[in-house]
Amino acid sequence: MSKKGEGKRTKFDDWMARISFAEAGEADMGLKATGLDPIRKTQFALEKIMMVRADKTQGDKEREGKDSTMAEEQKGAKKAVGDKLNVMILDDEPIVGKRLKPALTEVGFDVEFFEDPVKALSRLNEKEFDIVVTDVRMEGVSGIQILEHIMEKCANTRVILITGYATVEIAREALVKGAFDFIAKPFKPKDLRTIVNKAALSLGHRAISR
Repeated sequence: MSKKGEGKRTKFDDWMARISFAEAGEADMGLKATGLDPIRKTQFALEKIMMVRADKTQGDKEREGKDSTMAEEQKGAKKAVGDKLNVMILDDEPIVGKRLKPALTEVGFDVEFFEDPVKALSRLNEKEFDIVVTDVRMEGVSGIQILEHIMEKCANTRVILITGYATVEIAREALVKGAFDFIAKPFKPKDLRTIVNKAALSLGHRAISR
């Protein structure tokens, strides 16, 4: 085998080792076994999460026929290209709203920010949002509970979870319950714009300006 091929194989073996340890609930052991820097722990967990999501999405696409695709499109009417998408940001840290709300408003989204998850739930009962960005860990109500409430009320809403505690268990639960994507703390406003842009495109909306 060529050196180039050996390099690819080593990366593959390292990846499979990290997955095996993560599946067994021993992500730290996987990082030690493969020599991965501990500061990459959260990023690795999210990479694993996205791989699971990609496999699930591909499987769903293969199972969907023409009729089911049409039914999905009819579930929620798409907005006209010129309409603003409604976005809710929910995080119990005020600084998050101060940083993220302007970052999305300036590129054309209609944004509402909430620190109190109970008040956010009340607002969700009043208004249907296109995209909801919520922290996972909050006092009183968790991001997973917010996700469950939204999916029960409006399955067409895209929910993006903010987390500083990425685990395979949380990922699986969230994906099964309908989460669209994840973003790990700390992150920059432009990182959130990228993910929100993906959500907007999935709703049939045009790409936002950067």
